[in-house]
Amino acid sequence: ASASSTSCQVRSAILQLPPKLDASGVTVGNPYQRSRWRSPMPRSNNYSSDTPYDRRIRRGLALGLSVSQARGHPRSGEPAANSPAAKPKSDERIEAAIRDMRSGASMTAAANAQRISPKRLSRFLKAHRIARYRKRKWVYSDTRTRRVPVLDGDRQKTILVPGYKEASRVGAHRDAVRRFTRSGDIGHLASFEGDGVTDIKGRFHPFETDPNAILRFAAKDEPAFHEIYQIVST
Repeated sequence: ASASSTSCQVRSAILQLPPKLDASGVTVGNPYQRSRWRSPMPRSNNYSSDTPYDRRIRRGLALGLSVSQARGHPRSGEPAANSPAAKPKSDERIEAAIRDMRSGASMTAAANAQRISPKRLSRFLKAHRIARYRKRKWVYSDTRTRRVPVLDGDRQKTILVPGYKEASRVGAHRDAVRRFTRSGDIGHLASFEGDGVTDIKGRFHPFETDPNAILRFAAKDEPAFHEIYQIVST
């Protein structure tokens, strides 16, 4: 019993000694301490506030998401962050503000002119990737699908085009058609000869430049461009 008690006391004394460490930090020379040495000092909890998790939360909040959506665990009834339903919805005031920005207005001025908050407009632009602010100017990349009317002979048909750029070319052609029918100057149509637009299915639609076909169309009572034009994906 005495020998056993002495052995326990020696073992306890050995365990209380700081171990010797080799080059890799593993304890040596103590058969009762085979694990890596850990300091008895408490671990610091001074974590950085700029962790990947924090940055993800901030990005989500900037896009108008809730904290739970930004975390990737939406509450009951909330759409997932990558769902189209989670993106801010468009309305006429937001689209008017975007048109003002394209005309040269700042984002704040465009938002104030349409009586919406600049923060709301900024969230919409970021969520739908419509524009980015680079080198003190806005760079636009609006690829939302548009419904537009194009002329085919003396009749009008509706197609879907991929984004603002193609839709604006259709609008420019219709403006040239309007100027031609008012003035009779065929020169308004010259720049559109042999040109056209491609729809979302890859079909090419040439711009109508035949003066007679355009005049026959103008004599009809057809819906105007702005009555058909519509953004169909947001």
